[in-house]
Amino acid sequence: MDTPEENNTKIEDLDDETPPEPNGDLGSWLYVILGIPCMALFFVLYFGMVGSCDASNVMIHG
Repeated sequence: MDTPEENNTKIEDLDDETPPEPNGDLGSWLYVILGIPCMALFFVLYFGMVGSCDASNVMIHG
């Protein structure tokens, strides 16, 4: 639990600080920025290919 001695930050001290940086490592940011759109693109292309092969009556072996 915080004691009054530990939590003695004043408003004036907060104004002089640089803005807080987001927590997390580079891998998590790359996953959010690049991974999720790449997975969505993969599934769109994959199901589009399966649909076009099905329309052409080409069998895709599972």
